[in-house]
Amino acid sequence: MSSPDSISLLTENLRVVSIIGLEKNTGKTVVLNQLLKEFREMGITVGLTSTGLEGEKRDQIYLNEKPEINLSKGTYFATSEKDFQNRQFSATVIDLKNYRSPLGRTVFARAETDGKVILSGPSILQYLLEAVSIMKSYGCERILIDGSMSRMSPGAPLVSDGIILATGAALSMNIEELCRKTLFAVKLISLKATEPKLMNRMLALEGGVWIENCGTFEKLSSSALTTSYSRAKIAGKTIFIDGSLTSSVLLSLSERGTRVVVKDFSRIFVDELSLMEYERAGGRLEVLHPANLIAVTVNPFSPTGFKIHSRELIRALEKKIDVPVVNVLEEISK
Repeated sequence: MSSPDSISLLTENLRVVSIIGLEKNTGKTVVLNQLLKEFREMGITVGLTSTGLEGEKRDQIYLNEKPEINLSKGTYFATSEKDFQNRQFSATVIDLKNYRSPLGRTVFARAETDGKVILSGPSILQYLLEAVSIMKSYGCERILIDGSMSRMSPGAPLVSDGIILATGAALSMNIEELCRKTLFAVKLISLKATEPKLMNRMLALEGGVWIENCGTFEKLSSSALTTSYSRAKIAGKTIFIDGSLTSSVLLSLSERGTRVVVKDFSRIFVDELSLMEYERAGGRLEVLHPANLIAVTVNPFSPTGFKIHSRELIRALEKKIDVPVVNVLEEISK
């Protein structure tokens, strides 16, 4: 799919957008700053938070300089007390929440001048949901969540209306491997929803693993998946997991015609080989709440100084992905 003239166009009609990086140094902050710039030019009120520590001047591992997060006057943001106190621009405190963090409570504020900020927002999903709700109450027209390394929970449909996935040479310096890892992440994010009639029945199920038998769901004990019960009785069945799905659990359900359903992609902690084995056995994986992937961005530079061929990577990904694939650095330089 061709790239838009500006990345902000991808967020049209989406109030909450999460930027998720598949690895550190895959260009999330560049994407974030470009969105902030375009929203500022459009006069859109923005709220901003993070699920980790974002915007530091130097990479903590490679000690390379990193792009800082550029706030403009009128931007709302949530960060820890420590990082709020260390800012070098004027801001008004609006609220203070006692979210658990080693960096102190979470400060909700509005920038009164332009400046650079380090974001260290709430990482627990419940707190993140509350932070988004608070930003909405301030009248923010767009809320951006900077997801920390490899954390998929900010992209959960419960939180975000859309996801931008950042990948690049920091994930792998081999284009073939980089594409494979990126496409696997895209596959999980893009899992299809189960049919509405079944979905409504599953929404009432809480905690653990449930299997459909003759039109009704029965709860399985934790030991059932490691016994002959699973092999003898799950073939052709629908199994709902209210919780996390791991590789070991998925492999225990590898029977022909098995359908495993989880709430959303952020609950899936399965490696690529395990999913391939499960699907090869005739199983399929679905979600109750599908996510909305709106773009994949690429950063051709690795923190070690290596650079991959950007256009080659984009072309390889575009063959398999039906959302725009963008090198934001190239878009900025146009």
